[in-house]
Amino acid sequence: RGERGPDPLFPCLFSAVLLGQTFSLPVYLTLIPVIAGVCLATANEVSFSMISLVSGLLSNVCFAMRAITAKRVMQKPVGSNLTAQNLYGVLTLQALAVLLPFALIVEGPGLIEGTAETIRNVGGVKFVKMLLCTGVSHYLYNECAFLALSSVHPVTHAVANTVKRIAVIVVSVLYFRDPLTMTGGLGSAIAIVGVLLYSIAKSKY
Repeated sequence: RGERGPDPLFPCLFSAVLLGQTFSLPVYLTLIPVIAGVCLATANEVSFSMISLVSGLLSNVCFAMRAITAKRVMQKPVGSNLTAQNLYGVLTLQALAVLLPFALIVEGPGLIEGTAETIRNVGGVKFVKMLLCTGVSHYLYNECAFLALSSVHPVTHAVANTVKRIAVIVVSVLYFRDPLTMTGGLGSAIAIVGVLLYSIAKSKY
């Protein structure tokens, strides 16, 4: 999971190239403790997988490109009434139309069998409730993320998204009583200090 730590690096690169927006050196330097802290806090597995690493980095690139291109559309809306909420809705429908055929081709038989097995185990009504709950929750989460993106710079958005993993760790410790390791606590503290330094540097420079 540590491959998601460098999230802010790609928005920095793409915002400079595509939007022509750059920050001062102190602002960029404050990203180091944020990235290092999140990587340390989430590095709870000693195993290494090249496929996971490459997939995670490609995911970072895609999420950064989505944030940058969405920000460009928000700044110069195409058509009327293309708010952040509507923009995310349009992107979701486009992604569904593009990816659904590939998903059915690649995972079609397994998807049908897995769904049928789940319904047998939990029951049809509970399955529908769980499906609606997860779907609606994920959609609302991403819509809120787009609303936040419409109000801040993509790099700031990426920093907040990165530190979100620290919040997940804290909630898991408080709610699920998961043990907090020394590296997890140290990484969380470093990341929080990094966010504070980022906020101070961005306001001064």
